[in-house]
Amino acid sequence: MRSLPLSQIRLTDPFWTNWQKTLVDSTLPAIYKQLEETHRLSNFRRAAGLEEGGFEGKFWFDDSDVYKYLEAAAYGLAIKKSPVVRKQVDDTISLVLAAQQPDGYLNTFFQLKHPDLKYRNLHTMHEMYCGGHFIEAAVAFAESLGEKKLLVGAIKYADHLLNTFGPEKRRGYCGHEEIELALIRLSDVTKQAKYRELAHWMIEARGHSPSPYIEELADQESHALSPWARGMLLQQERYTGEYFQDHAPIREHDKIVGHAVRAMYLYIAAADLAADAADEKLDTALETIWTNLVSRRMYVTGGIGPSSKNEGFTEDFDLPNLSAYAETCAACGLVFWGQAMLQATANAEYADVMERALYNGALAGISLTGDKFFYDNPLESRGTHDRTPWFGCACCPPNIARLIGSLGKYVAGVNDSAFYLHIPVGLDVTTRLGGVNTKIEVKSNYPWSGEIEITVSPEKPTDFELLVRIPDWADDVSTDLVNSEDEADYESGYVRFARRWKAGDVVKVDFGIQPRWVESDPRVRDNLGRIALTYGPLIYAAEEHDLGFAPQLLSVDPELEVEVTESDILGGIKLLATEAISEREDFVEGLYAEVGTTGVRENDAKFIPYYAWNNRGPNSMQVWVRKG
Repeated sequence: MRSLPLSQIRLTDPFWTNWQKTLVDSTLPAIYKQLEETHRLSNFRRAAGLEEGGFEGKFWFDDSDVYKYLEAAAYGLAIKKSPVVRKQVDDTISLVLAAQQPDGYLNTFFQLKHPDLKYRNLHTMHEMYCGGHFIEAAVAFAESLGEKKLLVGAIKYADHLLNTFGPEKRRGYCGHEEIELALIRLSDVTKQAKYRELAHWMIEARGHSPSPYIEELADQESHALSPWARGMLLQQERYTGEYFQDHAPIREHDKIVGHAVRAMYLYIAAADLAADAADEKLDTALETIWTNLVSRRMYVTGGIGPSSKNEGFTEDFDLPNLSAYAETCAACGLVFWGQAMLQATANAEYADVMERALYNGALAGISLTGDKFFYDNPLESRGTHDRTPWFGCACCPPNIARLIGSLGKYVAGVNDSAFYLHIPVGLDVTTRLGGVNTKIEVKSNYPWSGEIEITVSPEKPTDFELLVRIPDWADDVSTDLVNSEDEADYESGYVRFARRWKAGDVVKVDFGIQPRWVESDPRVRDNLGRIALTYGPLIYAAEEHDLGFAPQLLSVDPELEVEVTESDILGGIKLLATEAISEREDFVEGLYAEVGTTGVRENDAKFIPYYAWNNRGPNSMQVWVRKG
């Protein structure tokens, strides 16, 4: 299975078209403003000799934010024209290409600050990570807009890597994975196998002992670039490599460890390696890691990586709510990896997780106005968490921006004889199926409604399969092939219609969305005696703004009816409400008293989608509420 080129798919979905309009009108200009004000663009001017001065900025990987902005802008401009964004993008591309060195190397931190230390500290300094995002931006412009100006520079950079690393050359790979998946994307767009081969070599080289990072850690000049790295990478003075998945060869991985975003990016590329080589052992390893993640180390929101200490994973079932890190980038990465696994297997279980992370853990990372962001995404707040326009480490804003812009890649897929609808959003697609140009139109008001209508219009009658994923939360699904007696069957989590299609054929599917309470494995200690409210793909949360008191005081009875109402708040959400009780805060007997002294009161408890919380200012919030 493969994703559709964005030129062949247009989203008509009311939910996501609003987000994509906001991307172009608000998010991209806001990010560009921050890139300018934080001197990220000035660094390119200085590296190009267009401005005096040295490197300015808190982090050595600031270039990557510029590239992710460009990638998001390529998708945005393919969706909606904007003279303002177009001018800013053109100026940025010119700066990037002007800063690139004749041999293809590009990294403003090293060019301006440490020109003699290039590639001396691969474990921490993110050179190839930044280069990977450069390549991804260039591929996005080529695929989405047919523009290859940036691609010329990306090819030059990739050829520079080929001349430096690989078999018979230097053994090395980046501490922050990204270059591997970028080289694979470059190989796809250029049809040059050499880039995929280098990516696969890097994946294979990782995790073998002795690691090249051990020598780097002993290099005093290298160490001076990141003096804190030894404390992160060594345990009792012993190198383990878990932080950046360098602990074992890829086929020996059996659980998710280390930095969450790095892990996602590695396993995206590894999925391509497994598919390319028909590698059963690697397939098994990836499935084992995935199962460990989603069954023991993933939040109900699709957020991953509970710890701020390593921005990643700890132990099974360690999923604290108040201190949850659950970085926005990590949820985006889970969507990306889920798609890679889905394309390799056509198994709907991967799409279930993609959907969960997309509508909850990732989307919570951006405000409804598109210009404020979360870095970490807790499942409980005492009123101290708030979105901000930017971060010192600003990876998350352009990452969620590029996910929103490229959403068409993730909602549907095709092969020569089948069309897969992974996420039932409204869309128009024109592609070849059964050897015939075919238009597919999906009408949907997802996630607020589970009713969808699919109209199939091939140029002439043709045979192919139409598969619609049945979400894991759907308990009551109905299907109807209008004016036909043909019956659907089921395959790997999809409802499947295999037939000869003619223009105007219509399929109707209803997933029967209803409010549903869920509970977690009791080994997740934070959630003992607590339940969470869901509505279709959405996780809901109680927010102080709607309750009038902190949701930590709330208790709900899952047996009581949950009312679903239309609302015009928070962009027009569906509001969920139920009868509940809350503890009284006016505890009249002093700090402690005999059990039964605390009074309770009846309340109408309202819940909003988790992605929409904190859009009315900081206040207390809770996903997992007490079961009364």
